[in-house]
Amino acid sequence: MNTLSHAIHMIDAYLMQRQYGTLIVDDGQVYLETKDELITLNENYEIELIVEGGIYHITFEEAVNTIDNDGWSLYGGQQARVKQLK
Repeated sequence: MNTLSHAIHMIDAYLMQRQYGTLIVDDGQVYLETKDELITLNENYEIELIVEGGIYHITFEEAVNTIDNDGWSLYGGQQARVKQLK
């Protein structure tokens, strides 16, 4: 992702009152690594993946359970924004 796209996504997340960062999936846990903190996610978070071509909504369970043939998460390392549901 280029610097301009990154800045735009950060501004969008701020305006939408969401956290923006890198999604980390490890041993059944999902985290969002932001510039300042590591947020532990659960079913009470709305997760939006930011990939070339669009923004895709996934559930916590999809983040944990979607893996490739070698057992690696397909969503880990992707840019994402999250919002805690009330």
